[in-house]
Amino acid sequence: MKYKMYQKELKISQQAAREAGQYLKKEFFKYQRGGEKYKSPREMVTRCDQKVEDIIFKHLKRHFPSYGSLSEESGLDSQKNKCSWVVDPLDGTHNFTVHNPIFSVSIALLYQNKIVMAITFMPLLDEMYWAIKNKGSYKNNKKIKISSISKLNKSFINYCHGAGPSNYKKAFQIYEYFHPRTTNIRHFGSTTLELAMVAGGHTDALILPGGKIWDLAAGVLLVREAGGIVTDFKGHQWTPNSKNLVASNKKLHLQILKYVKKFA
Repeated sequence: MKYKMYQKELKISQQAAREAGQYLKKEFFKYQRGGEKYKSPREMVTRCDQKVEDIIFKHLKRHFPSYGSLSEESGLDSQKNKCSWVVDPLDGTHNFTVHNPIFSVSIALLYQNKIVMAITFMPLLDEMYWAIKNKGSYKNNKKIKISSISKLNKSFINYCHGAGPSNYKKAFQIYEYFHPRTTNIRHFGSTTLELAMVAGGHTDALILPGGKIWDLAAGVLLVREAGGIVTDFKGHQWTPNSKNLVASNKKLHLQILKYVKKFA
C-alpha cells in the first residue's frame, strides 16, 4: 500500500499512538483510583491523559512543526494552519480508571477543516484502525468494511452523548426507543472506539447527541472510508461544526434518522 499523500503523517501518527498505547497498557494494570481531577462534574482527567498527550505531540511536533493542533487536554494551538492535528490522547478515561479495558488513542489530521487521515488505536487488543481519504479503512493493515445488516431488529447499535443535561436526556430517550427495537444498544464509553467498531463491521451504528471534534474526527473518516454514512440528525453530511451524529451503513441510516430527527 503505497500512498504518497499523507503517508508520512500516517507513519508518524501510528508510531506516536503505539508509544502512547504501550504507556497506557503498562499503567492500566497498576492504576489506582483517587488521583483524578475534574474539568467539570462529569469530565475527568488523569496524569495518564496528560502524559499520553505529551508522548503524541513529541512525535507530531518534531516531524510537523508547522501544523496546528487541537487536543482535548491542551485545547487549540493554532487556527491559521491549513493542516491541523486533532488528538484525543485517552478516549475512555472513566473506563480506564475503573479497570475497564475499553479505551483508545485517537489522532486525526485536518486539511482546510476536512478530515484527510485518521487512526484509532486500542492498546489492550493491539488493534490499529487507520484511514486515508479516498484510500479505504484498515485494521492492522487489513481492509475493513461496515456491516451489511439491513433490519433494525437484527442490528447492534451503540449510543453515546456529549456533555450537558439536554444531551443526557436525548441519550436516555434514544436508548429507551431503540432497546426493544434492536438486538441490543450499548454505551461503551469511548466514542472513537465505537466509531472504529462501526467501521469494522463489529457493530452497526453509533448515535450521538452532542460530542466534541476530538472524540469524532478520526472515527468519522474510518466509517466513511469503510463505506458508511455519517450525518447529523437532520441527515446532512457531518462536519466539524455539526451538533450531533449518526454513523451507520446505508441500509440502516434512514431507519435511524426517522426517530432521531426530532432531536435535531
